[in-house]
Amino acid sequence: MKILVVDDTEAILLLISRFVEALGHKAILARNGVDAIEQCRLEQPDLVLMDVMMPIMTGPEAAIIIKAESGERWVPIVFVTGIGEENALADAIERGADDYINKPVNFRVLEAKLKAFGRTLELNRKVREQSERLADYYENAEEEKRVVRHLMEQLVNSERLSDPQLQYLLSPAESLSGDLIASARTPGQALHVMLADGIGHGLTAALNVLPLTQPFYSMTEKGYAISDILLEMNDKVRQVLPVGRFVCVTLISIDETTGCIEVWNGGMPMVYLVNEQGDVVSECRSKNLPLGIIPSHSMDFSPERFYSNGTGYVVACSDGLIEARNQQGEEFGTERLLQLLKEKSNLKPIEYFQETFLNFLQQEKHHDDVSLVLASFGANPNRDLKVNHHSSEDISQLLTADFATGNQSTWRYNLVLTAEELRYVNTIPFMMTFVKEIKSLASSQSDVFLILTELFVNAVDHGLLGMDSRMKMNPDGMENYLTERVRRLAELEEGRIEIDLMGVLLRGHEILRIRVKDSGEGFDWSRSLQGGEVIDAVPEFTFGRGISLVKALALRVNYVGIGNEVEVYYAPQEI
Repeated sequence: MKILVVDDTEAILLLISRFVEALGHKAILARNGVDAIEQCRLEQPDLVLMDVMMPIMTGPEAAIIIKAESGERWVPIVFVTGIGEENALADAIERGADDYINKPVNFRVLEAKLKAFGRTLELNRKVREQSERLADYYENAEEEKRVVRHLMEQLVNSERLSDPQLQYLLSPAESLSGDLIASARTPGQALHVMLADGIGHGLTAALNVLPLTQPFYSMTEKGYAISDILLEMNDKVRQVLPVGRFVCVTLISIDETTGCIEVWNGGMPMVYLVNEQGDVVSECRSKNLPLGIIPSHSMDFSPERFYSNGTGYVVACSDGLIEARNQQGEEFGTERLLQLLKEKSNLKPIEYFQETFLNFLQQEKHHDDVSLVLASFGANPNRDLKVNHHSSEDISQLLTADFATGNQSTWRYNLVLTAEELRYVNTIPFMMTFVKEIKSLASSQSDVFLILTELFVNAVDHGLLGMDSRMKMNPDGMENYLTERVRRLAELEEGRIEIDLMGVLLRGHEILRIRVKDSGEGFDWSRSLQGGEVIDAVPEFTFGRGISLVKALALRVNYVGIGNEVEVYYAPQEI
């Protein structure tokens, strides 16, 4: 230790300093209070042995200044006091002195005190170092939280969460939430909603759910089905997260055009479909493992399908909501949640729920992240379609000799798929990647997606697989139809579909021509031919209502040959 020895008597000063050095310490000398303060500033001693009564400035006066200037660093001050200095000594100890030793100095006692203060100083040094480390750790942790919070804000598009079809509540247990809510629209305007719950809560849980955002948004925007999105997310979680980390997920798809609601539940609480009165009409319990536990080929990503008959909500939540407890230890529970959905209020359902939930907690802090999603369905069953009305003279320009020679073509994209590719290629999302790059179609991706989807599905289902849409009219008809479709596609040995996209000029504007041809037997469309125009060429029972949608969106729908080839002319919205 560096020990400052302060005394105005030269003999005592030298005697104590020599003894201190004999014990292996470094002695620094000062002869009054002012000198002691200066030496403290210069040498930063570990301990001070100081006389009480000295000229210029007394020991207690110097001790006050030394303590003040030492700040958080502890510098013990031990007074060497003589008889009759008790009052000054008591005053010094009250003002911060740490100990005293009487004159004449008992060097055995002085040695013991120095050893005791040495042990205390070492402990104090360790505590101070640990405190500094904790401060650095806290600062680093706060910086990490800030970075993760920024990443989550960037990766979770808050604008999309303002979708009018979606209401949600997200309340983290700490500064960061391990629950994630995301929503996006497909090119066909189906709503996809994801509710994810990472293991644990706080920073580590928040990091667990981040890998889900990129495949969810990018694949939804391209029109992939939720089963394909789940497969990609599971692969991503297993690739990125350490072993033992997993994410519980509920993925919802609501397609108002078809009235189809798809729900996949992996490790989350029960998902409910409730009608406008708040009555439960369907349930979807977890039948799957969370993402990240087992390889994708061992999982079933097929969603449960429901078909809406009216208006209502898909209700999904994390276990943090169900298990939240109030001051009495009572769980919030599922029954309370469902009861709240039945109650009428002037507030929006999610606002009324949040107010009631806070009242239930009674200012008690919930110990897990809380999230709730209310996704409405049935409010807009009919898509507002833009019907194109162009004269036959306009259409005829598309069929001129100049066009036939290709002079009016601005770009062209052709894709041919055989039976083998049809079993594993997600054709329409694949093609939409190209469509997004065409500037003239930038504002029409939704229409193009719908047209391509209907034409492609008709070509596969009816052209190659020979499916009969009348199957859908039976009880559980849609599920049986889809099951049969999967079986026939798996067994398909021969077949071919060609999709041709072309940009052509019409009066200085670009028109999209879509041609889809399959190798199937076709159908007799000529029976519906009246005056050279195809009117309802595809009967409703044969191909479903999708063709009506295509006709409403397109300039013209034209069947060629034996009916296994169809041409659609579409004008982008900017025209």
